Amino acid sequence: MKSLTSPWLRAKHWQIFLLVFGVYCAGQIAAMNSILAAGSPEAGVSNLFGVLMTLFGVFFLSWFWSMGSFLGSIVREDLRLKFGFFRFALIYPFFYGMVFFRFILPISEPVQLLLIVPFHLLAMLCVFYIAYFGSKSLALAEAGKPVSFYDHAAAFFLLCFFPIGVWIIQPNRLYAERRKIADQLIHAAA
Repeated sequence: MKSLTSPWLRAKHWQIFLLVFGVYCAGQIAAMNSILAAGSPEAGVSNLFGVLMTLFGVFFLSWFWSMGSFLGSIVREDLRLKFGFFRFALIYPFFYGMVFFRFILPISEPVQLLLIVPFHLLAMLCVFYIAYFGSKSLALAEAGKPVSFYDHAAAFFLLCFFPIGVWIIQPNRLYAERRKIADQLIHAAA
């Protein structure tokens, strides 16, 4: 797991922003180009849009997974949040977006569209929980004691507004401190 999370945690905030938000913007440009080329929105969007939005989802959720896993692991055991729902919350929105929007969105029957509502609400809840988990874990890691929502509300809202929040929230300072301590322990043991 360390090798997968390490690049995300070592990255500077602007690198995360350019990678994730850049892929998102490229996907939106691909969608607009395919709509303009076809002459109508009903013609659909290109496969390039689907690929770029999949990459965006993978990058976006990978950053949250890396951040949440790292921060959760450095919090004291008695304060640590449970990882079970966090893992589900990371996986569900991605698969919901990939499967349901790919196959169900073209359906225009009102009854079938109403069936999507609970699944969509669950996906929204998952995204908010991911932001909650990351913000609370960050506050717990920095404070080292129990925190209230007031203590991590700013981080929560910054994570909810990802393109802006990544500039402030990226925990590479904490990651660098932990790496330095680990390196010192390894050199002391050798």
